[in-house]
Amino acid sequence: MSNKTYKAGIVVSTVVGAALGWTASSYVEKKRALEENPSLLTRLRDFEQRLYHDGYQKATELQEIRQEVENKIAENE
Repeated sequence: MSNKTYKAGIVVSTVVGAALGWTASSYVEKKRALEENPSLLTRLRDFEQRLYHDGYQKATELQEIRQEVENKIAENE
């Protein structure tokens, strides 16, 4: 093997190793970012659940008030 081929092999190996290292580092960094930050779909689903729960509570409160009013009206008649 000539000296020129040997040096080219070292350069190619170094470049490929650096590229693989950068790729692995980027992958791990993105994976961690996804774990720390929930996806948009997850956040929307959670918001929808909170909105539904709040609406259900308000509807229950209004139904109780409506029932109290109807009971008072029935008592006064």
